[in-house]
Amino acid sequence: MTMQPGCSKCGKPAIYLRRYTSEHLCSACLVKTTIDRVRKTINRYKMLNDSDRIAVGISGGKDSAVLLHILHNIESAYPNSEIIPVTIDEGIQGYRNEALKAARELSRSLDLTLEVFSFEDLLGYSLDEIVRRRSSDSLGTCSYCGVFRRRALNTAAENLEADVIATGHNLDDEAQTVLMNILRGDSARIARTSVSRELSVKGLVPRIKPIIEITERDVVAYAHYLKLPYHDIPCPYAEEAYRNDVRSFLNEMEYKRPGTLLATLRSAESMTRAFRQSSTKWEFTLCEKCNSPSPSKLCKVCEMLESIRS
Repeated sequence: MTMQPGCSKCGKPAIYLRRYTSEHLCSACLVKTTIDRVRKTINRYKMLNDSDRIAVGISGGKDSAVLLHILHNIESAYPNSEIIPVTIDEGIQGYRNEALKAARELSRSLDLTLEVFSFEDLLGYSLDEIVRRRSSDSLGTCSYCGVFRRRALNTAAENLEADVIATGHNLDDEAQTVLMNILRGDSARIARTSVSRELSVKGLVPRIKPIIEITERDVVAYAHYLKLPYHDIPCPYAEEAYRNDVRSFLNEMEYKRPGTLLATLRSAESMTRAFRQSSTKWEFTLCEKCNSPSPSKLCKVCEMLESIRS
C-alpha cells in the first residue's frame, strides 16, 4: 500500500506536489506558500507602494481570478492601498458575457466593484466588427485584439486614476513569450516588454505582473482548492498555433527538468540588464493622431484603426 506523503511544511497529508521546489503541500500550505511567493515577487521587483491605487486586469479566466484573490489578501495589510478590478469587454458575442459573469461574481465575493470598459466605447468598434471590417493583411485577429486591449486597459487605468496596472501573466506565459521572441530573432523585445515600474514610459500607466513566478499548475491548484469562479472556455478567435508549439516544448522540458520555466525567466532578466547597459535606446515620441506615447509618428493603434476604416 502506497503511503500518502506528508506536507513538507506542516506534516499533514499532502494533496499537491510543487515540482520545481520539490514540495509536497497540503491544501492550506498550498494557498499560504502561493501567496507568500507572490508577496516575495512584489518585493523583489518593487512592484507596489503602500498607498497605491491598483487597477487589476480581470478577464474572467483563472489567472486573473487568482491574481485578484491573492492581491486582495496581500493588500488587506495596507489600509491606504486600493484595488479596482477592471474588465475590458472586447465585444465577442456569446463569449465575453460568460467571462463577465465570473469576473463580477469574484469581485462581489471580495466586496470589490468591477469596472467594465468596452472596445466599442473606447475605440468605436467591437472586436466582432473589427474582424468583419479589417483589411486582408497578414495580421491575425489576436494581433489586433492584443494592441487594442493594451490601449483600452491603459485608458481605463487613466480614467480610474490608477497608479499601476496589475496583469495575470504567470510563469508559463512569460517563459513562452521569452522563447518565442528568441526563436523569432527579436530578443531585444524581451527588454521592451519587461520594463520595471521606475522605468515606465511617461504617458503609460506602469504595469506589473505579480504572479509571474508561479506556474500555471500552481494557478489551477489554487483556484480549484478555493473554488474561485472563473470562465475556462477558449476565445473563439484564438490563433495560438506558434505559442502552442512553444508551450508543448516547455511543458515537456519542465516535466523532465523541473525549474526550466524559472530558469528561462531568470535568463530573460539577465538579457534585459545586458540590453539596457548597451547603447541601444528606445526613443518614444507622441503619436500624430492620438498623442499617445509611440516609437513612431503613428502609433500601432491608430495604424490599425486606419486599416479598419479604409
